[in-house]
Amino acid sequence: MKRSNVQSLPALARSIGEEVRDLTRWSTGVAMPAHVLVALLDELPRHHADHLLGGTQLRLVNRDGGARATALAASAAASRFSAEVAERFADGEWCHRDEAIAKEEALETITELQKFVGG
Repeated sequence: MKRSNVQSLPALARSIGEEVRDLTRWSTGVAMPAHVLVALLDELPRHHADHLLGGTQLRLVNRDGGARATALAASAAASRFSAEVAERFADGEWCHRDEAIAKEEALETITELQKFVGG
């Protein structure tokens, strides 16, 4: 799966050939057509795509991940997560922003670890 450079909803809509208003509707729970889901899975970063599949039995397989999915890459991801948490807690405070960022970082770390174990 390619790594997306999409930075905004309009850019995402353009990249998959859909309208912003439709993406907004689908994000609120309106049924999304299957072809849009497939397009989104290819455009979103892996951890976001995994989140879309969340409660299903489906899992993404990265066709080009073999050489990059090494123990070293998995270890580096875990180390980055640990360092980020330690840095955010260095002032002795842990607020809702720290929690949100840590959760996002954890999702990215889980994705890297899954690449290594083949999950």
